[in-house]
Amino acid sequence: MRYRDAGVDIARAEALKRRIGELVRSTWLAGLVPLSGGFAGVTGLPAGGGSAGEPGGPLLLAASMDGVGTKLHLAIATGRVSDAATDLVYHGANDLLVHGARPVAFLDYAAQARLDPAVVLAAVEGIARGCVEVGAVLLGGETAEMPDTYLPGTLDLAGCMLGVVAEGRLLDGSAVRPGDVLLGLAAAGLHTNGYSLARAVLARSGLGLGDRLPGGAGETLGEALLAPHRWYGPALAAALEERRVHALAHVTGGGIAGNLVRVLPPGCRAQVRAASWPRPVVFRWLLSVGEVPEEDARSAFNLGVGMVVVCAAEQADRLTEGLERSGERVFRLGSIHSGERGVEWVESPET
Repeated sequence: MRYRDAGVDIARAEALKRRIGELVRSTWLAGLVPLSGGFAGVTGLPAGGGSAGEPGGPLLLAASMDGVGTKLHLAIATGRVSDAATDLVYHGANDLLVHGARPVAFLDYAAQARLDPAVVLAAVEGIARGCVEVGAVLLGGETAEMPDTYLPGTLDLAGCMLGVVAEGRLLDGSAVRPGDVLLGLAAAGLHTNGYSLARAVLARSGLGLGDRLPGGAGETLGEALLAPHRWYGPALAAALEERRVHALAHVTGGGIAGNLVRVLPPGCRAQVRAASWPRPVVFRWLLSVGEVPEEDARSAFNLGVGMVVVCAAEQADRLTEGLERSGERVFRLGSIHSGERGVEWVESPET
């Protein structure tokens, strides 16, 4: 099965994003910080909002918008809407973390054909729980009932995370250099991407969400597919404060390569060793049952890596030790080389 067979055409989506980008750029005003491929938008605060006397310089405003997507279908089926809503907050907070920003506020949007109070309340409970965890205020939100727009029994859940970062501490990928090392932080599972393909594979398998994951440690397919989207802020806080990170890439839609390239400056080419970390059982099962081509697997799924850290080679061991003390599983994924900006996969164990 290919990703487009499940209804997701990445090439078409990328073409649409390019057109959208033209419209977005037409709104830019003074103070906007252009980030090529950024995970969040960053702009200077209006006059009086940030002081040059702040540590690291004036404060910048960072914002990121996303939705839970079709993971919600599985969450509704298993009664875990609250957990999926928390994932939305973690996703947004990680997108700000990539640029060194700390979350400060979140706004949510929940819509159904006919509002189900229990489902909407569960969603808001999950969002509130996530906001407490990342240190953001749930500033407000919106609910909408649109019977002509949504299918009965479904839920659309999206949100905007707002944060701040001092100008001198903004991470934008410009510090990345040839010779830098790539460290991968383990994902808990699919996080919030690839679910259209995963659900198609599940349907093909003939198994249900309550069945055991073949080859797993006893967890059900529902538990494996709904594993939470991890929040990496606490683990990376010290490294960011000490400025030992050159760039971060949050692995979401587009996979490792599609997100890592977004933080590479011109003249830097990343090499990722395909065998440098073990793929979790849930991904091995999805790829086997769905006969998913490797190209689609790498663009649809994170394959077990939720965040990529780019750092100087001499910092790699220290960073790894600190991250592991924080409870992270860390993989040495590869390195940065001189060359055309991009990401290439190395199939052998050696670079």
